[in-house]
Amino acid sequence: MRKLWQGAIGLALALPAATRSAAAADPVSFRRDVVPVLTRLGCNSGTCHGTPSGKNGFCLSLRGFDAGADHGRLTREVIGRRVDTDAPDQSLLLRKATGSVPHGGGLRLETDSSYYGMLHEWIRQGAHDDGNGAGVLADLAASPRRAELTGPAPSVRITVEARFQDGTVRDVTALSRFGISDESVASVTPDGRVERRRSGEAAVIAEYLGRIAVADLACPQEDAALVWDEPPVVNYVDELVFAKLRALRIPPAPLATAPEILRRLYLDLVGIPPSAAEARKFLEDRSPRKRERLIDELLDRPEFAERWGLHWADRLGVNQRFVGQIGAYKFHEWITHAMAVNLPEDELARKILTATGGNYSNAPVGFFRRLREPEAAAENVSQLFLGLRLECAHCHNHPGDRWTQADYYGIAAFFARVRFKDGPYFNHLYDKEETVFESREGELHHPRTGSAMPPRFLDGTTPAPSSGAGRREALAAWITSPSNPWFARQSANRIWFHLFGAGIVEPVDDVRATNPPSNEPLLAALAQDLVAHGFDRKHLIRTILRSSTYQLSSRSTASNAWDERYFSHARPRLLGAEQLLDSVCAVTGIPERFEGLPLGFRAAQVPDGEYSHRFLAAFGRPARAMTCECERDSDSNLLQALQLAGRVVDSKVRADDGLPARLAASGAPTARILEDLYLAALGRYPSAEEAAELGSRLDASPERRAALEDILWALLNHREFLFLH
Repeated sequence: MRKLWQGAIGLALALPAATRSAAAADPVSFRRDVVPVLTRLGCNSGTCHGTPSGKNGFCLSLRGFDAGADHGRLTREVIGRRVDTDAPDQSLLLRKATGSVPHGGGLRLETDSSYYGMLHEWIRQGAHDDGNGAGVLADLAASPRRAELTGPAPSVRITVEARFQDGTVRDVTALSRFGISDESVASVTPDGRVERRRSGEAAVIAEYLGRIAVADLACPQEDAALVWDEPPVVNYVDELVFAKLRALRIPPAPLATAPEILRRLYLDLVGIPPSAAEARKFLEDRSPRKRERLIDELLDRPEFAERWGLHWADRLGVNQRFVGQIGAYKFHEWITHAMAVNLPEDELARKILTATGGNYSNAPVGFFRRLREPEAAAENVSQLFLGLRLECAHCHNHPGDRWTQADYYGIAAFFARVRFKDGPYFNHLYDKEETVFESREGELHHPRTGSAMPPRFLDGTTPAPSSGAGRREALAAWITSPSNPWFARQSANRIWFHLFGAGIVEPVDDVRATNPPSNEPLLAALAQDLVAHGFDRKHLIRTILRSSTYQLSSRSTASNAWDERYFSHARPRLLGAEQLLDSVCAVTGIPERFEGLPLGFRAAQVPDGEYSHRFLAAFGRPARAMTCECERDSDSNLLQALQLAGRVVDSKVRADDGLPARLAASGAPTARILEDLYLAALGRYPSAEEAAELGSRLDASPERRAALEDILWALLNHREFLFLH
């Protein structure tokens, strides 16, 4: 059996001839060999024995994060039957995996495989645990680090090298677990062979001993008939986006038309379409700088603060269930004011993270009312401000990222002393103020070791000795520091997300090595620009809006229609709930009546996430109960069609003081009426065909107002109105 293992594993590892015999003569390492084999076979996965409760009485730590405990369970439980050092062949570990005895997980191991030989030899050698630091990795690297797959049979073999803290270097390709970030672009075999499937990029992920190594793949488009017609380069955004498109041979779309850009800017910045007068003024302006002037005007409008405040209100928990009725109004007002005065991203974060006192008198305190436990605060703060999802490390080391349980509880320890007390104001459950303060005592304990966890930043550093500042002050200073590796990038990525409908890292709040940015140089440049300008939100928005990239048309071509990651064309997206309702109100001139709120309130101004409104609910308005951007639902559904055909839209179209009624009573020529109708609804003039067809119908109708109502209803239910394109 020893001979079988030596030969098989030597072949599997592809060791150089000069080192193979020495490696084969070494004892089998539990930490370096056995645990990775169990991971590779899936024995310690989350669907098998790696679940918290295990399977059929046998529990392993998820992907071997607690190797010491795993060794005890393998060698000491069930009277030592799992491994039998006197008769290795009779070990349940081997018999179950090979199907010699019934096994719920099925066949996992062939008796002539290198992995069987390795496990058998480890048992024969005494099934020892070399726990004296043998499995501590210093580095894990994949090679080649970047590969381009082209040609008639595009493929590459990825190898993995481990460097241990004791100085040992090993090829661990055969012991690594491989995956790929986008299976539509390429596939990867268990031995690291990657084969191209289509154009695009993907990351090959190799896991060994809980560490991740990544190899980047590029699969350029291979169409000899590609026509490259690049729009003008305005700034660094275009330089970096177009460089990526050239590398992947994805031709960018042409620039959008003036009406498309006009409507896009209004909806992105202020959440409503331009009026007919505003649209006419922009379209008739012949100045080459009219778009730059419009951007500046929209950034200074109060609706901008309400629109962009809405993004933050969704993520900060502005809901009376968490912050009280008065608290929802106060928090919403504070956020809107912060957007109006352009409070920098870093200062906004610091005010929220360090907020103390009653949440009615100091609104940002409300953020912590939803996060009652240190663990919840750690998870939400990390995801919101850094884009890092740590929740998996609550119970075990993160299986898809670098984060350990120590990392998780180290960051949670910053919130271990946050305390709550009722008041000063208290009326009833949904109108109750709470005071948040930081105690001088209180520690968080590691669930496995039981030891108190000192606060520790996610980069491994610790706060300086206390100078009277609380723990949250130290955390806020670290998070918002220009040198923080995540904060500026996350801020820039979220701004990009709200302007394009997709992040450079997507999902926008899921940053990890196994989910790389679609354009790393672009994200780095945006973050650097944000830092260089004092985290000025409007500056970065203005820079992006002025780029040709933002101006690209949504009309894709055969060569770029498949692209959903690299911004070769605009992504059509259904208007958000508030955008859509406010747009219907703006076009018709009839405001929505929100019960309990003053007449004239727009949907974007509704302060409370608990507020019930059927139209808004149908189009995905979130309850603001989660930090994740995914809480806002953008998928189409049947309820949306019913709402568009229902009372909300119909009553505004047919109102006596609505747009059709006013146009019918104006006495204006038919052509001018149709222009005003189209400009108000779609931000453009009707085409010659539309004007001729609708003009003849309108002139022939005995009920001019009713005909105009029908036309407007059709426009409001048209894709061109419902989608931002």
